Amino acid sequence: MTGESAFSPRLLIAWIAGAVVVFAISMYFMGGGELGGPDTVGPSTFSRSAIGHEGIADVLQQLSIPVVKSRADSLDKLSPGSVLVIAEPIHSGQVESMVRALLKAKTILLVLPKWLGTPGAQKPGWLAKVGEGPLGNAEWALNLVAPRGEVARERGSVTWTTNALQIDPSLDTPTQLVRGDRLRPIIGGMEGMLLGEISDRDHKIWVLADPDVIANHGIANGNNAALAVAIIRRLASGDGGVVFDETVHGLLVRTASPFVLLFRFPFVVATAQVLIAAALLLWATLGRFGAPQIVPPPLSAGREGLLQNMAKLVEFTGHQDVMVRRYVQETVRDVASQLHAPRELSGNRLIAWLQRVGLARGVTVDCEAVLLEATDPATAQRRHAATLVRLARAIHQWRGEIIDGRARYPRGH
Repeated sequence: MTGESAFSPRLLIAWIAGAVVVFAISMYFMGGGELGGPDTVGPSTFSRSAIGHEGIADVLQQLSIPVVKSRADSLDKLSPGSVLVIAEPIHSGQVESMVRALLKAKTILLVLPKWLGTPGAQKPGWLAKVGEGPLGNAEWALNLVAPRGEVARERGSVTWTTNALQIDPSLDTPTQLVRGDRLRPIIGGMEGMLLGEISDRDHKIWVLADPDVIANHGIANGNNAALAVAIIRRLASGDGGVVFDETVHGLLVRTASPFVLLFRFPFVVATAQVLIAAALLLWATLGRFGAPQIVPPPLSAGREGLLQNMAKLVEFTGHQDVMVRRYVQETVRDVASQLHAPRELSGNRLIAWLQRVGLARGVTVDCEAVLLEATDPATAQRRHAATLVRLARAIHQWRGEIIDGRARYPRGH
């Protein structure tokens, strides 16, 4: 392997920077906790829809009343004098067990459900349609604190004969009211109670039958905003604030170790980016893996190097026998040409002529024997490298002796 990087420094920096940015954004959202509320259109303090409760939460905050939008452990967030608001819980077995656990709080405002909305497809956070929810949902929520209580929806006008807060509500029809022997009316009329109280030793529960008093669509009607604030101030005491429990709407926050979150979607995307960046960094910066690879020797220059490379090429192709046979034959033809052998001689007659010339010049190598051994097809498959080298050397020795003479070309030259 060479010492060059697998990636250019600019590309490597871009990969690392992108991974760091994605990881930082993921950690920001992971650490945000409850600061960024969920996108919802239901009856919660995170909802800006008509049936949402974000408006009353903002009003209370503007009046310097502490507000907590709780998505976990609501009881632990209650300070002395605080009131817990359980507004329009979802009718389900899981939520029922949650509400029964929350009823341990000393001061509670329970708001019964009334409306159901369909999310709009055009604008996020808006409702496409709103209609009355089942009356049984409201009765189920009431029976959690008043088992014998009843819920009624009055479509005519309601006259309030009892109003301890001295603020008249403005409600959309039908007006949702409650009845029950355990409920003491705070605001009520002949048809039923809009706001009732259940007191039991150190526990106080106020039941708001109609959520229009605190809903976004109704808080601006008449004196509803003033009435909602008056209810909270009457329930809270001292420096106590308001804790809106959102677990009853399915808005839960499950605390987990940051290391566990790194391997869950969407944070696993940032984890994968970091691992990829680390792998690319190692790949680009490491010069090699394992033992260093032996660098091949450079090609040697000159005639000797060229001959060695040619020999290696012939050895690689496996044509040594053909090359030696051709070499022997061409050497014989070249010697005959240099000795000016008669043109009409060929084959055995030419070999006989060369043998007579060699004998006259005292040549020690038998040309005919070397040629016959080199061209014999019967022994071609059984020839070893040593035999081929011997034949090449023998014909080379014969050429030197017959051309230059034994004195000028001794054996082993």
